[in-house]
Amino acid sequence: MDMEIPVVLQFRHVHLSAEDQKVLFGNEALEPERTLEHRGQYVARQRVQVIGPDGIFDRVCVLGPERASTQVELSASDAHSIGVKAPLRISGDLDRSASVTLKGPAGEVVAKMSTITPIRHLHLSSSAAEAKGVAQGDVVSVQAGARSINHVVVRIHPTFVPALHISADEAAELWLQSGDTIVL
Repeated sequence: MDMEIPVVLQFRHVHLSAEDQKVLFGNEALEPERTLEHRGQYVARQRVQVIGPDGIFDRVCVLGPERASTQVELSASDAHSIGVKAPLRISGDLDRSASVTLKGPAGEVVAKMSTITPIRHLHLSSSAAEAKGVAQGDVVSVQAGARSINHVVVRIHPTFVPALHISADEAAELWLQSGDTIVL
């Protein structure tokens, strides 16, 4: 049986470690502005600057809660526009990734090996993955209307809500937007 899954466009954003959060915002805790589709995750009210050798992005969203390591996610065109060579990676794979400077109201951090272009990926709950016979790290194809989207990495977690996460660059090429659906 086919499973319809919503498309979620991923825009540039930052996940912060507790240490970097303290440097950027002092003693100010991240304050949720709105929740995300995955339980416990949110867009924070706070924003940062992402600074590369050739440019700056102002007011970049910070996603919470904090992580073990700071991670900056940029589309390929975003990375290029500020002079950063961000490798295409799955979230959390920061080995030999790019570096940027992050600036907040209380200070700035050189975020070494922090910056990636996220590979398109499919979030599934454990039960949804089991129902579709896929496992963590599997690479699948999905259908967007008559078009096939190949090389989609499966990410599984009990709190995940099914969603295809794709960069704005890739979505533009496929003429997709948030709220469209794909079929697994």
